Amino acid sequence: MRLFKEKTAWLAPLAVILIISLFSVNLFAQGDPKVRNLPVAISVNDEGAHVDAVLSAVEQMSKGTADEEPMLAFTKVKETDIDDLFHDKKYYAALVIPEGYNDALQNALANNKPAALKVYINQGFNATGANYAKTALSALITQLSNQYSANFAKQMDGQKIDADKAAVLVNPIVSKEKVFNPITASTANGNAPTLMAVPAWVGALIGGFILFLTTSNILKKELLTRKQALRLMGGQVLFGVLIALFSGFTVATLGTIAGINMPSYFLVGSFVSFAAFCFFLLVSAVTAWIGKPAITLFMVVMLLGMGVLMMPMEMLPDFFVNFIRPWVPIRFAAEGLRDIFYFGSGFYTGASFNTIAGIGIAGLVLYVLAIFKPLRVQKHPNK
Repeated sequence: MRLFKEKTAWLAPLAVILIISLFSVNLFAQGDPKVRNLPVAISVNDEGAHVDAVLSAVEQMSKGTADEEPMLAFTKVKETDIDDLFHDKKYYAALVIPEGYNDALQNALANNKPAALKVYINQGFNATGANYAKTALSALITQLSNQYSANFAKQMDGQKIDADKAAVLVNPIVSKEKVFNPITASTANGNAPTLMAVPAWVGALIGGFILFLTTSNILKKELLTRKQALRLMGGQVLFGVLIALFSGFTVATLGTIAGINMPSYFLVGSFVSFAAFCFFLLVSAVTAWIGKPAITLFMVVMLLGMGVLMMPMEMLPDFFVNFIRPWVPIRFAAEGLRDIFYFGSGFYTGASFNTIAGIGIAGLVLYVLAIFKPLRVQKHPNK
């Protein structure tokens, strides 16, 4: 058949393979996630043999196995610093050995009261990571409790046990949990910041590319001076402001309709608009320099980025951590919204805000510099 002889026709299956491969690459990030070295704080406020037993169990958990790295990576901190460290997103959880723990466990049967270890959970950091850390710490406490339960049972062998003492005998160590920076209800199980950040990128991408095509058509029809071209660029930037505002407040409005529990409609809409505008400047800059291939580049960035947005860094393969995650602009918008949703931040969200602003400034500079790019002169045949 003639079609099979056309070289361009064979680009179709090759393009399908490439696109499917890009869509499927996130299977490597989320197909079989393994938790490695989740940062967890430990605070020791007591001493004694029973405290040493806890520390020994923590040390054993920190070793992992011959084939796999440990699930948790413990760091000793002061209990008074935990709130600030959680706010700075340094740890997913904390294990606290309170003052009086050693005596409480020593006299648990005599007092008919179990000893307690505290587990603090930094839920707003990342729900998945915090839940894994909580589960691991709970398992550690359960293991310790079972060991003491077996020892106490031997000591009580043959003795009459009342109901109160039996409860302590079964669970001599209990866990007292406290949630910090809680994920509020109706926020898509903590995924609302990411879900609301993605449209900022998509809006910037679509809006930026449409305006690029529009300005390209104008430049094809008219031979503009650099001053006129600069005015045209200024108009494109003003359109970018409009696109960003539409993006941000459309997202906030749809979030309200969907029942998302936002801390502030205006704050969320403004931050998404800010991120969308900075992304628009980046898109405009790259398209101004390399043209239509930029849309493919940014689509690839978005597809690769989707696999890293909702997963804790410690659950991603090294390739994604080192080569994908640092270069995904949407991540910074999601982190900024996470600060707003769960950490009580205002419009300025610190590092994430600074990074997004840096993207916007760099994009604007590169976009303006594109005016000095050599123009392609079309040669017309002599009439």
